[in-house]
Amino acid sequence: MIESAWFWLILGALLVLSEFFATGIIAVFFGVGAILVGLATLVGLLSSAPEQIVLFAILSLAALLLAREKVKVWFRGSVSDRWDGDRNLIEARGERVTVTAAFVDGLGRVRLSGVEWTAELDDETSELAPGDTAWVIGHRGITLKVSGTRPERPVAGEP
Repeated sequence: MIESAWFWLILGALLVLSEFFATGIIAVFFGVGAILVGLATLVGLLSSAPEQIVLFAILSLAALLLAREKVKVWFRGSVSDRWDGDRNLIEARGERVTVTAAFVDGLGRVRLSGVEWTAELDDETSELAPGDTAWVIGHRGITLKVSGTRPERPVAGEP
């Protein structure tokens, strides 16, 4: 009797630990079911293998179906209003950037919020060197259009 209790307890622990490697948030519920069956077997509530297997299936599936969505929320990342570089480029209009690579034939590199972007100089008569400040005036795909002169920020709701 005690051997089967240890089997369930060890199986449960392994299933719970496996969740760290395959994070589908499924194995943990089967691990909890196995641990509960192991504890019930250890205290003498269950003795036969069929009883243990049936209780394991019922507890694991019930836990999976009833608690998975609630537990999944704990493992999702939170969303912040702070931008770390992955932003709608239209909203970047008017933002100050630092030139990181000289512009050659109108193309160069700038740093915006800690991320380097390919940039296109809007006014080819302007010369911007690394370290200079420029401003975002638009974008073409993922290439920022920048200018050496600060544009007026658009009014909310205007394109």
